[in-house]
Amino acid sequence: MAFSLFKYKELLKNLVIRDLKVRYKRSVLGVLWALLEPLILMILFTVVFSMLLRIKVEKYPVFVLCGLLPWSFFSTGLSYSASSILQHANLIKKIYFPREIIPLGVILARLVNFLISLILLFGFMLAFGVTFTPYIALLPLIIALQLLLIVGLSLFFTSLNTFYHDVGFILEFLLFGWFYVTPVFYPVSMVPERFLKFYMLNPMAVIVHSYRQVLLYGQAPNFGQLMIAALLIAVAFLIGWSVFRRLEYRFAEVL
Repeated sequence: MAFSLFKYKELLKNLVIRDLKVRYKRSVLGVLWALLEPLILMILFTVVFSMLLRIKVEKYPVFVLCGLLPWSFFSTGLSYSASSILQHANLIKKIYFPREIIPLGVILARLVNFLISLILLFGFMLAFGVTFTPYIALLPLIIALQLLLIVGLSLFFTSLNTFYHDVGFILEFLLFGWFYVTPVFYPVSMVPERFLKFYMLNPMAVIVHSYRQVLLYGQAPNFGQLMIAALLIAVAFLIGWSVFRRLEYRFAEVL
């Protein structure tokens, strides 16, 4: 896979640039929406969950951004890539290239958005007096784990959705439920102790909590939980990759 990506790196770069251009086409504010979207959602979450539902968390705007930004990266990466093969049918029929480049290009475009949105998070951290600690150096590791999870799941859902369009609808419901079992707007401490071990088998729960630990709380993540999450992510990646490789030769037939 790494060799294919290097060989076709120009195609991958062009797909990422094209995806970003299409997303902000005819938009007056353009790439600024990468900051405005999470800002608006953060305000809504703060009003609803902190003020109305009285979830008591200190520095809640920073708290919710630490969960909202990774979740947006995860959900948009999966949902946008699920139909990427279908959207590039003409390209697939015309020339040969590793088909995984198409969903990967979508995911990397979402990664660019995510990295831009971190500017908003860092700004709120400064505004709320959050201390930047050396543990922030672990941020690339957490991002890499999340990226691997997104790629693995995307390869799985993209390949299936190419043959069965119902998969796209199922994915929407899956993400809707997944959102509520991930600590985006509430702290992990609200999960009952007897359910916590099972709850933290959700890799996104571990990832979101790890973002908060290194950014908001200035502490090391739970490496035991990260190791288990990394194993689950590796399994998800291998399954997604094997399913994609098994089905990709038939993509041109069904498009």
